[in-house]
Formats: sequence, C-alpha cells, structure tokens
Amino acid sequence: MDNLKYSYMTNMWGMIVDFPKIHDFNEWYAHDFGNAAYYLDWDKIFKYYVGAGIKGIELMFYHVPYIRQFFGTLKDFADFAKERGVEKITGMFSVAVGSENRDKFDEVVNFNQVWIEALHELGGENLIVMPAGQYYGVGPLSEEQLRNAAEVMNEIGRRAADKGITACVHNEFWCAINLYDHEKFLEMTDPRYVSYCLDTAQLTIMGVDVVDFYDKHHDRVKCFHLKDTTFPNAPDDLRFAPGAEFADEGTRWFWELGAGVVDFKGLWNLMKKYNHRGWVTIETDGTPDPLASLLLSKWYIDHELSPIYK
Repeated sequence: MDNLKYSYMTNMWGMIVDFPKIHDFNEWYAHDFGNAAYYLDWDKIFKYYVGAGIKGIELMFYHVPYIRQFFGTLKDFADFAKERGVEKITGMFSVAVGSENRDKFDEVVNFNQVWIEALHELGGENLIVMPAGQYYGVGPLSEEQLRNAAEVMNEIGRRAADKGITACVHNEFWCAINLYDHEKFLEMTDPRYVSYCLDTAQLTIMGVDVVDFYDKHHDRVKCFHLKDTTFPNAPDDLRFAPGAEFADEGTRWFWELGAGVVDFKGLWNLMKKYNHRGWVTIETDGTPDPLASLLLSKWYIDHELSPIYK
C-alpha cells in the first residue's frame, strides 16, 4: 500500500458546481458550443479525479448548501462519489474570520460547528481553517488578538475532535496571521486539538522555506495543500493589499507542481524521513484550466516525487 494517497481541492470548478449530472449532453451542446458543460456537474468532475489516480476530494464550506440542495443529504453525495471511484471526502476548508475579536468567539466557533457536523456526515477527517480574516484592514494583530484567535482555534479543535475530526490551521499569504506571527500563533494553540495544514505555495509566497518549516513542525503537520509558485517572498505591500489573492490585474500566484520554485523533492525526502502517511491534497487555485493543472501536477507527483516516497 502506498504511504501517500492523493486528494483534490474542489475550489476552482466555476466555484459552484451547478448539476449533479448532465443527462443529455447533446441537448446542452445545441445551446452552447463551448466546453462549459464539462465542468458543471459532479458526475464528470469525480471521474476526472479518479481517471487521474486521485481517490479523495476536499470541499469548500460553501459547497455544502448546494450539495444538500442537489442530493438531499450529504451521505447521498458521498455515496454518489464512491460509485464513481472516490474513496473519501478527505476534508473541508473553512474560515475563522473575526477570531481576533473576543466578542466574536461564539459566532466564529458556531459558524465552524456547522461545518464540523457536515464533515462528520460526509465521513471526512480534516477541517482546514484559515485562522483569521484578510490582513488588509485587520493586521497586524496584537498579542491579545493572537491569543483570542488561538482560543477560538482551540475550541474549534475540541469540537472537531468530539466528532473524530482533526482541525488544522491553514496559513494564507494574505491572512491577518502572517509571516511575523504565524509560528507564535501555532505555539499558542493546543497540540492535542489543533494540527497544521502545510500549504506549500502560500508559505513560500509569505517568505517561508517549506522544507525548513516542515522539518521544525512535522509533529504538528497533519496534511498538505500542494501547489507551486514563481513568486517567493512577496513584499508586504503586495501580500497585504486589498483583495491580494485575486488581484485586479490578474496576477497568477499559483502554478502546477514543478512549475515554480517550491522544493518538493526536499519536502518528499523529509516526509519519508518522518514517515508521514495519509491523504495529501493537490490544489489548482487561479488556473485558467483546472483539469490541465490537475493532470500536470499529478504527472509530476507520479514521475518525480513518488520514486522518492510513495
């Protein structure tokens, strides 16, 4: 059995998938001669994953209401995925916007309780949480604000653990918890309830060496978001600008694995050293062609990384 299994974050298929299954492709094509219908239903999207050798998916929290609308229950959705060869809904991405404000504690925790319950129903294992809102208009955070955010994360982690789910901090290059305090924040959280999701591109853009970071914090790293970047150590004025991740001029921050500067081979050697096992998630944020990016990243994994540590 392989030590690593691959999941895919479903965040860039038109953001919202509009149909469970398109039954009459010919009828659709009579009205639209483009390729839109190839990316609008879960049936084909699951088949793309499995065809590429990816057996897990990770959802965004905002998918849940639409899934319930289409499928009735989240279990029916998970069964629909399994019928197409998807082994597991591996996780869900959520946010803790406002966590730095003590008076928002209950609001932020209760917001995430909804997704904990949903992920439990889906049979998932990791709740991936951006620990605060955007840096612009919020950062830098004071010591007290960091501690408030850590207490929120600890409570989310405790509630997740009650459902057999692991809560994981996920840093973003544009998040209020950033380069200058993200490790301090991690130390403020309780390792019994809060783990870490290492996003290779987000940390690199922040100015963090992901190999060194993993070497130092491997005991807290439960899962990974894999993507590459050609923009390491971006200056603060870009990372902390309004709407930084989706810049008006169309800046593309993220690329397929092997197309940027992230030292994935160094990371894989450490994953082998520390015997990391389980699901690893591929992301294709900001790509004009999610399927092409998915396949290119999986090729790189199969041919360049798997020989190091499968």
